[in-house]
Amino acid sequence: MTLPANLDRLVETRVAGEVTNPYLPESVYRVDRTGEAYVPVGSGGVHYNVRVGMGVSAFAADQVQPGVSIANPVAAANQALSTFACVGNSARVTTGAARGAVGVVTGRHEEFSCFQHVLVDFEDEALRVLCPGDQVVVHALGVGLRPDSLAEVDCHSMSPDLWMALPLQLSRSGALRFPVAAVLPPQMVGIGSGRVSATTSLCLQVGSNEGRVVGEDPAELRIGDLVAIADWDARYHTGYRPGSVLVAVVTTGSSRWPGHGPSLTILASGRQQMLVPEVVGGINIAELLGIGTGRRG
Repeated sequence: MTLPANLDRLVETRVAGEVTNPYLPESVYRVDRTGEAYVPVGSGGVHYNVRVGMGVSAFAADQVQPGVSIANPVAAANQALSTFACVGNSARVTTGAARGAVGVVTGRHEEFSCFQHVLVDFEDEALRVLCPGDQVVVHALGVGLRPDSLAEVDCHSMSPDLWMALPLQLSRSGALRFPVAAVLPPQMVGIGSGRVSATTSLCLQVGSNEGRVVGEDPAELRIGDLVAIADWDARYHTGYRPGSVLVAVVTTGSSRWPGHGPSLTILASGRQQMLVPEVVGGINIAELLGIGTGRRG
């Protein structure tokens, strides 16, 4: 049963972007925690063989973005795209060989002062013909979503489709019980602290060159997993706050770059008395939304 929320009061709009080119920093090389230089590949463009539902360390890449990344070349419009496009929103290609193809927003990925991308999952047929510069329009719906009788819980990037797909429950005390694949300690947060929750992404710091997450070895997260971070507040800005908790979706692969790792898109935050993460093995938006490795047929 879907928990009641203010779904009928949400504003529907359209935000537009274009398929990005792959991004590479001017210096070309990055240096990992052992001092070894490497060429980062994975940000921007179209990634034909990387899908939501795959392991965060399954590829020789740096925060690889699954499927397609889009952005708007106008800064203010790109801020709106990144903020208003919610996980689970539909996105339609309006130009190019893939015109008419419909995909699903899977999150966002920001690298400070470098890029701000929205990530979209498409079927294989569309991925094969999508090109940088193709226009994509997102049916944006979800900003302002709030569960009934839970003013202490803030949602970000949560579409009604994802809200209705989640097996959410209320405890006897009235707290929101939110299923996650893992609950992680606050020291695992890397880049992203202090940013605006509604429009940014966070990184988990990794603990080895193989990209395994600190505290989760040997278990490995998947792109699309739902995770919670204890003692971390993201109601308005992101930061350490004992007694708070956030829930997010893993949106990219891992990284060898110090302070970096799998990127997260924030979905909900509140005090631990009102937002209670519960570990449910394998919960992932690929299966919840029927995208990525969860696509059928």
